[in-house]
Amino acid sequence: MRRLANTFGITFVLYFTWKVSLLLLTSQPVPANDSFFYDGPVVNYLLHGDYCNPSLAMVLPISGNEVFCAYPPLYQAVLLGWMKCFGTSELAAMWLHVTLLAGFALAVLQIFRQLKISALAVNIAGLFLFGITFHDRPDTLAHLLAALAVLALVRGLPWATAVFLTLTFCTSLQIGGIYSLWLGLFVVGEAWFAKRKIPWAAALTFFSVLAGLIALVKFGYPRLWEGFREHLAITPSVTGLRVPRLDDILKIVRSSPGVLLVVAMLALLVIKGHTFLRHLAGSIPLRLVVSGSLAVLALICGCLVVLTPNTIHVASYLQPVIVGGALALVGAGLMNAKWRCVTHGLFLVGALLVSIRAIGITTWGVLCHRDVNHAQALTFVNQSLDDAPPNSTVFASAAYLYNTAQRTNITWLHSDWATRANEGDWELRAIKERRPSRLLLTQFDYYRRYERIVSQFRRERGDVEVQITNTARVQPSDALPSMRKVVQHISWAPVIVEFTWPSTTETK
Repeated sequence: MRRLANTFGITFVLYFTWKVSLLLLTSQPVPANDSFFYDGPVVNYLLHGDYCNPSLAMVLPISGNEVFCAYPPLYQAVLLGWMKCFGTSELAAMWLHVTLLAGFALAVLQIFRQLKISALAVNIAGLFLFGITFHDRPDTLAHLLAALAVLALVRGLPWATAVFLTLTFCTSLQIGGIYSLWLGLFVVGEAWFAKRKIPWAAALTFFSVLAGLIALVKFGYPRLWEGFREHLAITPSVTGLRVPRLDDILKIVRSSPGVLLVVAMLALLVIKGHTFLRHLAGSIPLRLVVSGSLAVLALICGCLVVLTPNTIHVASYLQPVIVGGALALVGAGLMNAKWRCVTHGLFLVGALLVSIRAIGITTWGVLCHRDVNHAQALTFVNQSLDDAPPNSTVFASAAYLYNTAQRTNITWLHSDWATRANEGDWELRAIKERRPSRLLLTQFDYYRRYERIVSQFRRERGDVEVQITNTARVQPSDALPSMRKVVQHISWAPVIVEFTWPSTTETK
């Protein structure tokens, strides 16, 4: 056991083996709500020749009908090349993200090698990879590029860092911002404590290129800029000042316990005063950890009071590097043997905490897979689509839209974007306005959004026949409100809601 614990990168191998096995054997994790938002334009382009996402057309008319411009485009460019080779299915997209995750893990390992982090510290840090279970957004590519930026900077390659950071911004603005803060603080720390020159030329070029790209889109392609603002107005990252809620705090504790432990450890070391400052002046890993911890602390504070709470998931990717760098300090003379054991134990508990969803996917998710697997779920979906009246409207969850998008005789809408989500029960309003022939919903989407709405619709519209078919025999975590917040998207089994409208105009 001791030999395994001191085998460099063994937990990284374990994580990747788990990811590949899980996808290969159970087609998990089931794509979450946002997946087709970002993948839809590429799928639609390859299937129908238009680079837009029709499933969003009711809410984002530019991105839904003209050209997808709701987000920076680099991820879609990578996805386009991938899907040209491997097809437009949800499984093809899932394998892309596993491949990107493998690249990210390798980049983190190279960062640890460059910093000469001990094998034990690396392996404990690798356990925090199991907290990365939502990876069906552009974020996976953005974090890979950003990890390469970190690697380039610790290797003393500022121009490569600038290139990778620019590419990160071309994939995700939020993630580019967090990593820019981290690396900017690191560069300042290097200048202050190690007396290294600030790479002004690379930094100024980086900011100039970013400003130039923004100006190019805003003034050169005003319609694209308008489409981007169209999305931003509906789902802003900045929500306005608010009082932190208990759910927000619990989400941060569940997703970022490693960073919180690092911050607590650094606070205790700061009490030592000159000893800590002396180590800070002589340790690149410590400067990287401090700058990274400050960046994540800024993210945490933002998620508590001004940013959307889900933004905290960005920290899951930063966590392994910060934890590994911090654990390197444990063996650097800053702690005695007793405190080293306590610290290792606390970080192992933190790794267990972030792995709750991974454990749920591997246990409860496997039971759901044995109940209704991916192929069976798509059979149910296709049978329902075959029975849909021509030219009718169908609301579908993201996981089923890759398949549904092949249909040209129906109007397919994303179940989260069927109408503008302003005040009131927008789902109910969407059903009344669009008069869908059916809803094809994952267990999560049905219980989270539509179970109550469909019941209310039945009470209000007795003239409409509503038939609900839940294909799941094993109750998933999504059906339980308390568990839904912890373990989500583990069942492929669709819930099919069919509407029979009272007049011949029911399917327009």
